[in-house]
Amino acid sequence: MCFALLMSMAMITSCGEDETCSDGIQNGDETSVDCGGPDCDACPTCTDGLQNGTETGVDCGGDCDLCPTCDDGIQNGTETGVDCGGECATCVTSVEEDKANIQKTFDNLFKCTKDIKDSRAVTVLFRNFLNMSDGEALNEDWIDDLTDELEDVVDFEHIEDNSRFDLAHHAGTHIYSASSESWVKTNNVSDRMVFQFPSMPSATSNNTELVIDMYADKQVTIDGETMFLPTAIHAAMNVDNVKVFEITVSKVTYADNAGYQIPVEVSALLFMDPMEMHIDVSRVSTTEYEMAITFSDGNLCDIKIDAQMELKDDDFENLTNDGFGKVAVQVNVGQLSIRTLGDVAGLIALDDPSETQINAALDLDMFFEDLKIADLEINEDMETVLIFYKDNTFEDSSVFYDGFWNDVSSLWSEFFGE
Repeated sequence: MCFALLMSMAMITSCGEDETCSDGIQNGDETSVDCGGPDCDACPTCTDGLQNGTETGVDCGGDCDLCPTCDDGIQNGTETGVDCGGECATCVTSVEEDKANIQKTFDNLFKCTKDIKDSRAVTVLFRNFLNMSDGEALNEDWIDDLTDELEDVVDFEHIEDNSRFDLAHHAGTHIYSASSESWVKTNNVSDRMVFQFPSMPSATSNNTELVIDMYADKQVTIDGETMFLPTAIHAAMNVDNVKVFEITVSKVTYADNAGYQIPVEVSALLFMDPMEMHIDVSRVSTTEYEMAITFSDGNLCDIKIDAQMELKDDDFENLTNDGFGKVAVQVNVGQLSIRTLGDVAGLIALDDPSETQINAALDLDMFFEDLKIADLEINEDMETVLIFYKDNTFEDSSVFYDGFWNDVSSLWSEFFGE
């Protein structure tokens, strides 16, 4: 009887533990009401990406913050402006706001230019290695001495005789001696070329290392001439054990067409601390191509160029100005973009287009955050561009870029002069 009583109590206890996850009470090992602990589901949070608990939307409402709405006077949720954009109605800006956004773009572009000038890559190249001043490389004689002696350790004749670069043949470590002003090559590596040299005349050690560790090519024929052109490249340069420059060409594809070949696919990356430039060219079909160039430092430097091109046929060898079927270009600087919406291909085919023909063919539009803010037209002197706003007012774009160019010229005058 005692045994039966103990079994009954155990069963009651067991059933009680299973039922605590739905009894509306925080008990057992729960960390909140009916959730948490080892036996119940995890408790809902306002950051779990789920609509649960008392929430009326995903991670909002109920015990969480209020859910974004299109009339709460706040830019939140998917909105690109206050109560507009995203899941709300299209944002509408005033002309004054449009002008302010254009000016902000130029201001950020100048700050980007300043960041580039102050970057490690520019310091290493223009200040230390070249010692640029007022358009003159003051270290020119030192650089000549540094490079002239390379002929003693790099077999340039092999490149000329074979019309190609063979990485394995030239592999080795090339070390510069400042005392003797000469290079010494050691064959300690067989799959790369390494160059060790000082970053400037006053450097007391070979604090710079340039490594070329990838090179592949392909034999192609262009205009009846056979040559070897690269399909993949990788090289990087470190100064004081920090990467400053790097180039990576991961893919180049050449098209065959009646004995005439051109690169139709390219994927490349150029790094100049801290800037990155990506270049991608892809062939959609034998007559359609797309290109994207991006330039960014992860901060204010954010520039992208997109282009699409369609040819009337794939006869590259006999391509003429009227061989383009369609050309479209878009330039993005931050949130500002300029797009060609007209017949650019038709413009290329014209020998001496007039101002009217150019404007009609280009049909340039300006957008900010994908919202059209103005039309652009080349003015009568064919040298500047007019901005036509949505209230039918217009002004010369020089009101924005004149000051910008003056500031940029002044900024770089240290290296290149006025």
